[in-house]
Formats: sequence, structure tokens, C-alpha cells
Amino acid sequence: MPQRNPELWNHFSLFSIVRALAIDGDTVWIGTSNGILRYNLSTEDQQVYTTKDGLLSNMIHSITVGPDGVIWVGTYGGGLSRFDGKTWTAYTPYGLGSTLTYAANWTPFKKGQGLGDLWVYGIHFDPKGVMWVATWKGVSRFDGKAFKTYTTDDGLIDKWVYTLSQDRDGVFWFGTEGGVTRYDGKTWRSYTNKDGVGTDVGTTTPPEVQSLPFTPRHHAEGGGKPLRYNPNYIVSSVVDAKNHLWVGTLGGGLARFDGKSWKSYSTKDGLAGNMVHAIKIDRNGLLWIGTDGGVSRFDGKTFSNLSKKDGVSTVFSIAFDKEGNKWFGTFGGVSQYRGD
Repeated sequence: MPQRNPELWNHFSLFSIVRALAIDGDTVWIGTSNGILRYNLSTEDQQVYTTKDGLLSNMIHSITVGPDGVIWVGTYGGGLSRFDGKTWTAYTPYGLGSTLTYAANWTPFKKGQGLGDLWVYGIHFDPKGVMWVATWKGVSRFDGKAFKTYTTDDGLIDKWVYTLSQDRDGVFWFGTEGGVTRYDGKTWRSYTNKDGVGTDVGTTTPPEVQSLPFTPRHHAEGGGKPLRYNPNYIVSSVVDAKNHLWVGTLGGGLARFDGKSWKSYSTKDGLAGNMVHAIKIDRNGLLWIGTDGGVSRFDGKTFSNLSKKDGVSTVFSIAFDKEGNKWFGTFGGVSQYRGD
């Protein structure tokens, strides 16, 4: 069981939802609803970045450290941003520009070569260093010069993509509002609730869901879908050492795919909450799962939970530092947990 000891916790109040966390050495990158906070673990120095510094949106949904140490940021409505430590560069469906002068130094992309959408939820670098980006209009592949976006016309089950992972065989797994799509570079195959992903689909939106960041309000803006709650949106994913895929849903709990069949887990099995916003695997191979009911640690058999009594409630993001400490992005800030 995780140790419930106050001395094992540090809680930092930011008065903002922390949807993204990334740790690079001594630097913690924290993505909030009001921009990015960079925090140095050794010196405790802090630096805040917002639209005043070059971001096109202050609402941050994903932060990834690239192979060369460059920071990539996915935003809500502001596209994709790159930060090399000095300069911010923005990537959008229309073109790219640099920092505050992007309007004057805008370079347009050729038709069909821009980022898929301004809403970016996931970023992944494949073994060759090619970047793949999850957007609300498909998955965009960036070769360093231009984007190629894959949509439902190519084989995605749904264009609203929230998460992406790659397994040991190089196969991509894209989590969408319609289910999970597998892409091996040539063929596409999708899995839905009918295949065992998530739970029975509901038709009403419970009050606690209406204020969450993944509430499908975008459908009311010409999205072509009814504005209703679907607990089987796939919003998080990870691949374990056995090459099994784990996905988190927006109310249908946690699901595992072993290559042949799906197995689902919910609060009935001990999971802290059925809305699974984040999944990470630590250096011991244990799953840490961020939910609307706190954090679950799963060893493959038993869930051990940290909840409100430990100081954490809804958890949107998870990261591990070099000491093995766990960092949780929550509804109101960041919590560091030094236990096992």
C-alpha cells in the first residue's frame, strides 16, 4: 500500500488545473490553465511563460521533452509551441511564427502541410525522432518541415484524438472519442465498446462531468455530433513492458489490451475513480493512474489508492523525477509524493 504519511507529501497550490507535467533533470514543467510554470528542483527558481512570452494560448494540455531536449507544448486553441530555452516558435494549421513577433514573421504552410488543428492533446516522438501529434482533427506527423495529418478518411475511427502511444513493435495506438485505433504503418484497425473497451455507454451527463476539460462542448460548434456524455472517450494511454496497451476512459474506467482481448477495471475492482485522465508506469513496472477519485497504484492484481484524505482528489497528469518521486497535476496545483 502507498504510505499515508504527511511527511511524504509536498503540496503546491497554483489555483489552476494542471493538465500537463514533464520533468527533465532538475526542471519540472507544469502546464496550467494560465500558462506554463518552469520550476528548478535544486535552486527552487521559477519562471512563468504565457501569451506575453510567445504562447498562442495559455491553456496547456500537453508538454513533452523532445529527443534533443527541446520543449514541445500542446495547447487548447493555440496550436503547438516549441521552446529551445530562448525562443518560442508556434505551429498551427496555417503556418509557423516566432515568439511575440510571430505575426510579422509568419511563414505559411503549403495547403495540407500544416498542423491538423489548433487543439493539441498529445505529443509523441517515435524511435526515429519523428513527432506525432494528437489533435481534434486527426493525428499529425511532423518530419521537421511539414505535417501530414491522418483522419477518418485514412482509417481513424474518430477525428477527435486525445492520446497516442507506440508499442515495442512500432505500432501506434490512437485514443479517440470513438474508441482506439491501431496503425502499423500500413493497416488500420479500431476497437470500441463493443469489443470490450470501457463500459456500457450512458446517454446523460452527470453534474460532476459538466465542468471537466474533456466535456464535449466542441460538438455544439458544428462538430456534427450530439452534445452528450460518453464515458468511453479514450483520454490516456501507455504501453507496459509486456507490450500490453492500457487506456483510460472518461467514465468507463481502465482497460488493458494484451493483443487478443480487452479487460476492463473500474471502481468495483478497486480503482480510485472511473475517469482516468493519466497513466504512467514507474521504474518498477507499476501503473500509477490519475482519476477523478485520486491516484491508484496497480501491481497487476491489487489497486492501492491515494485520495482526498492524503491531499489529492482529481488528478489530470503524472510525472516521475530522477529520484523516483511521483508528481501529480491536480485541480488546484501540484502534489509531490515521495512514497512507494
